[in-house]
Amino acid sequence: MITPQERYAKQLNFTGLGPAGQARLAAAAVLVCGAGGLGGTLAQLMVRAGVGRVVVVDRDLVEPSNLNRQLLFDEDDLGRAKAEVAAQKLTAMNRAVRVEGRVAEVNPASIAGLMAGMDLVLDGMDNLAARFAINDAAIALQKPWVFAGCVAARGSVMFIDPGRTPCLRCLFPHPSAEGEFPNSDSAGILGPAASATASLAAAEALKFLSGNPQAITPGLATLDLWSGRFRHSASQQSPAVGCVCGGWTL
Repeated sequence: MITPQERYAKQLNFTGLGPAGQARLAAAAVLVCGAGGLGGTLAQLMVRAGVGRVVVVDRDLVEPSNLNRQLLFDEDDLGRAKAEVAAQKLTAMNRAVRVEGRVAEVNPASIAGLMAGMDLVLDGMDNLAARFAINDAAIALQKPWVFAGCVAARGSVMFIDPGRTPCLRCLFPHPSAEGEFPNSDSAGILGPAASATASLAAAEALKFLSGNPQAITPGLATLDLWSGRFRHSASQQSPAVGCVCGGWTL
């Protein structure tokens, strides 16, 4: 059996985490919405870091077009439910972590139930409707979450703590209709961009879960791996005036 001291030796030696931070990770529960290029990598990083409970929810099956960037899957998984494959492979990575795979859709009707008992929600979705469902439920339940989006070679990440930081509706008070902006179907997506975006989001998650909120990056971080540009915008530090996150409930 692998001991925690062996498995997490490099994390335990990292001054930002250490034994106290590792113990907090082991006691934490995280919901990962989506098991694709973003969600699958997020889930792997949570499991490998030793987060005690990781729940992965996804309604889709593994398709050939997933294989360029969705690192949990290979050709033998084609046609299988992503959440089920994810649970199987994640468990094999770290049997000390309680991993659950749920074949379900993330929508306004399901998300509050999925969030129950979670300390943090990680966004690995590929559509605006699901992200706003996460945002609104997080506001109602006062649950922190990490927004992450990726298309083409570009990615965006923001840690959201309802009532303390801007929420998704603070940034986008009038959400555009699906299809108005590029998505992976219209603009494609580069595998390294999905992995890099997920890594940024995972780092924010580990800061929060390990009890280091002072290290969380404020505002919106963006990257473009094709041009090599990285940007951080922290001009808006608090919820927007009049936004629903100031006291909205389900």
